Amino acid sequence: MMFVENIDSGRYTTTSQSIQFGPWNISYDISCILPSVCSTKVVCERNDNQFCQFCIYCKELSLPHFPDMVFPKNILKLEHKSGTAIQFNPLDALRNVSTKARAIEVACAEEWQESRPNATKPKNTFDWTFSTDYKGTLSENIIIEPTEEAIDFDLLKRKEQIIFYHDLTLFEDELHDHGISKLSVKIRVMPTYWYVLMRYFLRVDDVLVRSHETRMFHLLNKDYILREFTVKEAKAQDINIPTYQMKEADDVIPFLPVKEKKMEKLIINLEKN
Repeated sequence: MMFVENIDSGRYTTTSQSIQFGPWNISYDISCILPSVCSTKVVCERNDNQFCQFCIYCKELSLPHFPDMVFPKNILKLEHKSGTAIQFNPLDALRNVSTKARAIEVACAEEWQESRPNATKPKNTFDWTFSTDYKGTLSENIIIEPTEEAIDFDLLKRKEQIIFYHDLTLFEDELHDHGISKLSVKIRVMPTYWYVLMRYFLRVDDVLVRSHETRMFHLLNKDYILREFTVKEAKAQDINIPTYQMKEADDVIPFLPVKEKKMEKLIINLEKN
């Protein structure tokens, strides 16, 4: 996986904010939606690796169509002084969308496909919900180990000063008005720790609700990060709440059964490059 700040440099205007937090530089970039067509056709046709964002996505992904709204420069970055880096970006997230089979076969899938005349690939080889198990992009010098150590949620609930916060949408699709597929990431920096929640939320109306949540938690004096990945899913008919209360992720996710949970320790390489 690549760190996307190295591509399409200087062509896409972004707004950025950052904070130095101990040995960490934490920053985010925000910008506009991915164009639906090539924005610099003459340049991109030269094939000299100076592609616009749309053409980068076309070259890097094997999807017949992208979500309605992709924010290619909405990127969260956490960079340690040792050279260790963690990033959350929509391009790498969409790499994990299946191109082999659609996960959900419902009537609205056909409507969705027909509403996108440019989606020319065979219908049965594309997950039209854009479900992704993306957990973030890690630099190569991070060691990943399984762990039983849990995130301290009691600490997260304490009322303390928030030093730095932002909520970024990476991509979103309304599934042709039949629900929502959305990936977002939040960063919260407190006096003694930072905490990240990335959430993929899928609601196919009257069919299914699904969430993939990645949590990262780092105490300032530790040389590792805790990462927790949780999959929750239920058929709409099995959730004992009215449909109108399923519109927002926070309203419905607490009612979903856990299908998978994985806890890992990301060990930081403290040696400087």
